[in-house]
Amino acid sequence: MLTSIYIIIASYLIGSISGGIIIGKIKNIDVMSKGSKAAGATNVLRTIGLFSALIVLFIDVYKGYFSVTLIPSFFNCNSLVNQTLAGAASILGHVYPFYFRFKGGKGVGTALGTLIAFHGFSSTIVFAFSTWILSVVLTGFVGLSSILASLSIPTIYYFKSNTQYEIIIYSVLMAFFIIFTHRENIYRMLNGEENQFKKIMLKNLFK
Repeated sequence: MLTSIYIIIASYLIGSISGGIIIGKIKNIDVMSKGSKAAGATNVLRTIGLFSALIVLFIDVYKGYFSVTLIPSFFNCNSLVNQTLAGAASILGHVYPFYFRFKGGKGVGTALGTLIAFHGFSSTIVFAFSTWILSVVLTGFVGLSSILASLSIPTIYYFKSNTQYEIIIYSVLMAFFIIFTHRENIYRMLNGEENQFKKIMLKNLFK
């Protein structure tokens, strides 16, 4: 029990390393006051640029991957339960980072990193990413696309007979948390105020 607490704390602190805020400080841009006011790769793309967004995406994904694969091993307690606890704690750290006044991103990149740690680039990850891409090019709403992609994962796991129940529970909780972190996006979409990435929408690609 005590070891699991150590794993949660360590993973949370790793998750609290906010690539978006760090890159923003290097560029002398406060990403938390611009665009969607989040520290994730999407807002960095909007406010700083593609190269910086790719760096942030790598950091966000890797810290989720790192937490699941290495932190439980470091404490010599590499059970699936502890891996899921590490993954959840890293996502929580990304959204509510200890180092940055508990204001971070939406958790999507870090959640992706944890899922890659569990199953690699499996068909489930490929399907979720394809869902995200299709939704973005059709609607232009990144938040909606992230929600749909996160919901697709437990749905696929449910129909896979060989998926461990711990992973199914983890993916369901992760999907609901992603919906929670996008609650303001949902509100803006319902009120017709959500920003769209119109340049990458299918209807605009061939103009």
